[in-house]
Amino acid sequence: MRKATRNFYLAVVMFLLGLVEVVSGFILWLALPGGRGYMGGGGLASTASLLWSRDTWLGLHIWVGVAAVIMVVIHLVLHWRWIISVTKRLGMEKNN
Repeated sequence: MRKATRNFYLAVVMFLLGLVEVVSGFILWLALPGGRGYMGGGGLASTASLLWSRDTWLGLHIWVGVAAVIMVVIHLVLHWRWIISVTKRLGMEKNN
């Protein structure tokens, strides 16, 4: 696989993971907020759902976040030589 193709797929996967993180985060924040309810009771929030239960959304949010971190690490590893060369180049420009 060509380097450009690999980088494209990596960027697409990272974008999609980020999109799922944002959507699930907003759902957890706005549509299915946590909390115990009045005096520790579950109330209406304990039975609320939006396609899935709050626990399922929370699990999705956590595991997609883990996958996103792994993809960022892979991205950094694959671009490490570029990062070093640009850092060196910027360091030399500052010295001049």
